[in-house]
Amino acid sequence: MRNRFRILRQRLYAWRQRRPLARFCVVALLLVVWPLKFAIQALLNIFSRSRRPLRIIVIQLAGLGDTLMLTPALAALQDHYPDAKIDFVTLHGYVKKAFQNHPRFNTIAALPAYPGQWIVSRLVNRSGLKLVLAAIRYYPSLVFKHLFSRYDIGINFALSDFDRNLGNALLYSLNVRRRVGPVGLNDKLLTDAAPVDYARTPRAAAYLKFLEPLGISAASRAYEFPVRKNDLDIVKLALRRENVDTSRPLAVIHPGGKVHINSRRWPAEYFARVCEFLSVNEGFEIVLTGDDDDVGVCEQITNSLGTKVKSIAGRLTFTETAALLSMCQLCITNDTSTLHLAEAVLVDRVISIFGPTDPDILAPQNERHVVLRSKLPCAPCMGGIIDANTERCWLEAKEECLSGIGPEQVVGVLEKFYGSRPLRVARA
Repeated sequence: MRNRFRILRQRLYAWRQRRPLARFCVVALLLVVWPLKFAIQALLNIFSRSRRPLRIIVIQLAGLGDTLMLTPALAALQDHYPDAKIDFVTLHGYVKKAFQNHPRFNTIAALPAYPGQWIVSRLVNRSGLKLVLAAIRYYPSLVFKHLFSRYDIGINFALSDFDRNLGNALLYSLNVRRRVGPVGLNDKLLTDAAPVDYARTPRAAAYLKFLEPLGISAASRAYEFPVRKNDLDIVKLALRRENVDTSRPLAVIHPGGKVHINSRRWPAEYFARVCEFLSVNEGFEIVLTGDDDDVGVCEQITNSLGTKVKSIAGRLTFTETAALLSMCQLCITNDTSTLHLAEAVLVDRVISIFGPTDPDILAPQNERHVVLRSKLPCAPCMGGIIDANTERCWLEAKEECLSGIGPEQVVGVLEKFYGSRPLRVARA
């Protein structure tokens, strides 16, 4: 009965997102209820100023990789408030699906999807009450759903202009007692503004800076993503179906990745050269991973090398990919969420290839990780965040920052890693 009620509620929520008339009705109801809730909340706050925080809402509107880089801050937050429940708001349904079982979250809500530039234009150039009313107008279901939760603390882990505006407005519209976010656009909607230098600070450390107004100081930057036994069983079955010999060391190669203005994909033929070296010279079993958008590039590599590599691109969920990575000894990847997932599950060796993005900000900094980056003077052109100021590569040979990193450089790193040293077999 409980599952049936949950499914019906999810269907109703999805219906409200699709129907403009329903959204209008929710907005109208909110405009009646919202002032009343503010008045009641103000009275409650007077009599409960010394109460320890019991409910926290976290807003982070970036993708999978950023959510993984946020996990050290979430751990520090929960360590400081061990009795508090943390509700999480994301912009992406795939983030909600990937993190729905993460132990740090009580609930996860995904915002309704709108066309990118259309919704940006309606929020970026507004401020104050106009911005708050715009957030209520376009996201009434989320506001209505969380309005009566009585949040003690809300944190908007925003870096781009759109994320700052929307996150700050949502915290204000929910009447969160203590609202924390970045200094800058519409920080008057906050009670505490954190001066975060996101352009120069490594991303995981930048997220920890958001906690300083709360008196939370944490040095640990270990990512968290638990691997479930059920996912391990699914991955082992998938490897058996592909005749992967798990008695040999396992290398996971991720040649894909989403294209955000400028591609982050190292050429497929370069990945094929590295895979051939690993198979012939180092005795690795090689598995190619990726989502549905990466199937094509993985097929290019398998068509070139035949049975030396196996592709399971498009066949594993994010949590199952985490389980696969937890079994491997080596991961070679572009700058994608797979890079951060490999860090979270402590893969022995990780090689990442960076072109238009900045590894000083985005790549994990430890002895297990090697970054290969372009020496072009224009790289990185995308800096730490992707916003309206990010431009398409102007070079005649597009993404030359990636093609200029040769496969022999990766092979050189592999020879240095392994040489004649024996390799451990895949972890069970």
